[in-house]
Amino acid sequence: MFYALIFSVIVAFASGAPSGGTGRLIGGTQATAGQFPYVVSISRLDQHICGGFIYNDRWVVTTAKCVVGKPQEELKVTVGALSLITPDPEEQIITILAIVPFYAYEEANQKHDIALIELSRPIVFGLTAQPIRYDEIDELSTPWEATIVGWGATFEGGAPATRLRWAPIDNLAADCRAYGIDQYVQNFMICAGSDSGTVSPCQYDEGTPLTQIANYGGVREEIVVGIMSKNQGCTDLSVPSIYTRLATYYSWLLQTAGQQPAPTRSLRQF
Repeated sequence: MFYALIFSVIVAFASGAPSGGTGRLIGGTQATAGQFPYVVSISRLDQHICGGFIYNDRWVVTTAKCVVGKPQEELKVTVGALSLITPDPEEQIITILAIVPFYAYEEANQKHDIALIELSRPIVFGLTAQPIRYDEIDELSTPWEATIVGWGATFEGGAPATRLRWAPIDNLAADCRAYGIDQYVQNFMICAGSDSGTVSPCQYDEGTPLTQIANYGGVREEIVVGIMSKNQGCTDLSVPSIYTRLATYYSWLLQTAGQQPAPTRSLRQF
């Protein structure tokens, strides 16, 4: 995303950061404690590599690209963190019991780019740790109230940001035909970007949630609709990014990780 760089690029590559199309958070704002309690950092050998979100107290959702092929014992999930270099008071670092990628994941084109991480112990919910409900994206009604949040690099090829950042996404119906039919499949993916050309995910933002404010019978609720999967790099901020469409995987998520708890936290105000 958008941050001061502490880790060297050499360390970042050694930690096993995903290669290929990446996404960063550029043009955003530093998050505050408890603002995004559903966001987690996934690290390998104690170096951040990807984001994810809390599904329930035992499961985290991220992209398959972030975890497939990586030794489980080298991975950890950090909950309730703002900084990647200074431990936060309510931070929880949890080891991994199991990694469950979607059975039809295709590494070559990142189709079905989603995975579940089972934690070795339950998350203790509080002000800085809460699950978030997922649902289908609303690509029709405007104005869109959508947000991307993560620890991604602030420029192409950079290291992770040292502090969690967020940015608004103002085009949830962007055109991703330039990716080609093998790289963008609408039934499984969301194409979203910034009409202003000032915001984009970058490397180390893979797996981070794309959220939207939804209206359920007059009640406004923040939901997650996608997770950052890939883009064409973060040099040109006007190029949209591709997110895994979470609603497509309802049956698999339910069968694998069970039910989500009912929402309990108040809405974040924009």
